Amino acid sequence: MDILYAPWRDTYITKSKKNEKPSDQDCVFCKKLVDKNSSDQDDSAEEFILKKTKHAFIILNLYPYNGGHLLILPRQHVAQLEDVSAQVRAELMELMSASIVILKNVLKAEGINTGLNLGRASGAGIPSHLHFHVVPRWFGDTSFITTIGDTKNVSVDLHRIYQDLKPAFQALEI
Repeated sequence: MDILYAPWRDTYITKSKKNEKPSDQDCVFCKKLVDKNSSDQDDSAEEFILKKTKHAFIILNLYPYNGGHLLILPRQHVAQLEDVSAQVRAELMELMSASIVILKNVLKAEGINTGLNLGRASGAGIPSHLHFHVVPRWFGDTSFITTIGDTKNVSVDLHRIYQDLKPAFQALEI
């Protein structure tokens, strides 16, 4: 069995365990939107918010599996996909589709992994706020250390990646 070793995620996971079902005031994702709801033109660089729409938003993952790892979330604080309306689900899928195109065009991703983990038992680090992962992949993005040492080296400059991706996300009309 292969093991995905991501020790940097422990910070989020440990914080989240203290409060299994945090309210929207305690949610790390909801806090990103506080006082930033007015428009997509807000300065959201400090929160790594790439796009805000009526029902959703896209952020860079602070604990990425690869450079450009995105999270797509509903604005509504819900844990399950069935807890959002069909309109919100459709918007989330449109954002995922557009994000894939942007990652391929801007970061030259050769492949993409997408998914969501519903509930702690599925591996969700933050199970209280529904979020989709969109992870860009490249041939050779794992190395000998991954195979031999069960460790993955992720060297990511979130600020640079944010600056590279932001114009493409600003241009989205969703």
